[in-house]
Amino acid sequence: MLNLFVAVIMDNFEYFTWDSSILGPHHLDEFIWVWAEYDPAACGRISYNNMFEMLKHMSPPLGVGENCPARVAYKLLVRMNMPISNEDMTVHFTSTLMALIRTALEIELAPGGFPLQCCWSRSC
Repeated sequence: MLNLFVAVIMDNFEYFTWDSSILGPHHLDEFIWVWAEYDPAACGRISYNNMFEMLKHMSPPLGVGENCPARVAYKLLVRMNMPISNEDMTVHFTSTLMALIRTALEIELAPGGFPLQCCWSRSC
């Protein structure tokens, strides 16, 4: 089921990356491979404590790279504003991916969780 979900994301990834100079499909591949290191059972969730190390293992623009100072990585985590499960203190695969894309593309969210700008068509 997770593979089907990842396939749908990969097919529609171009929609989220209308500026090809910022993000590309290879960034999604890197995210999937790094996520798999922290989620070997493929349950779709990892501990929020692993996010810092995960960001350091991914290259920019989705991650920060190995040589990034810790304070910069923590600032990125704060800007991501990711939902954390109160039950088991984990983050979800799709929430994490969308938060990374939103942060990399500098898309600001309104209080209701919707983008401040129209993003339903490429002409906006």
